[in-house]
Amino acid sequence: MSSLSPSSTNTVDQRRATPAGDAVGRDKITNVHVIPRRTQIEGWIERLAEELRDNVEVRDFVESLQYYLQPSPSDGVVGLEAKLDHAGRSSQKGSALRKKEAFAKLLEAWRSYPAAQEIIAYFLTKIEASFEAEILPHLRCTTPDDIDILVTSKLVEPILAEMGCGPFMLNYVHVSGMVYWLAEQCYVRWHQ
Repeated sequence: MSSLSPSSTNTVDQRRATPAGDAVGRDKITNVHVIPRRTQIEGWIERLAEELRDNVEVRDFVESLQYYLQPSPSDGVVGLEAKLDHAGRSSQKGSALRKKEAFAKLLEAWRSYPAAQEIIAYFLTKIEASFEAEILPHLRCTTPDDIDILVTSKLVEPILAEMGCGPFMLNYVHVSGMVYWLAEQCYVRWHQ
């Protein structure tokens, strides 16, 4: 093994170079094909477009969505109205029920398409996890109005930003409805 001195390393002086092509200091890599990375949502939107084009329909819910179709009452407070009452949010019942129903109609309208179901299941999972991490810790020490602001900024708006455009679209009512639908199924709550 020989030891190289700094002056004997691979150095090139290109100060007076006048190349006919690219002036490259060391290695030139050509023909690199960069594959853009797709998000899960982009993949499902593309798949949904194919399902719509090919008239692919199913009768059953995909496994990831079936998880949320089974209520999970762990605190003894069952149902959306009971959860709102228990948390001192009775005044929100009318709006909450309408939004939950709007989401339930969206779910029914797209239930025939597995990719749409996957999108819905993905966002329900994201809402549940974000609710536990971002909202639940603040319930004891934050006003209901401030909790509603957190729900909008930490749950609703990020989902709408991630959704993008395609044949399947969500709006504020749908995403808020997902939160209330998850409460009905006992996956989120506004009380400790």
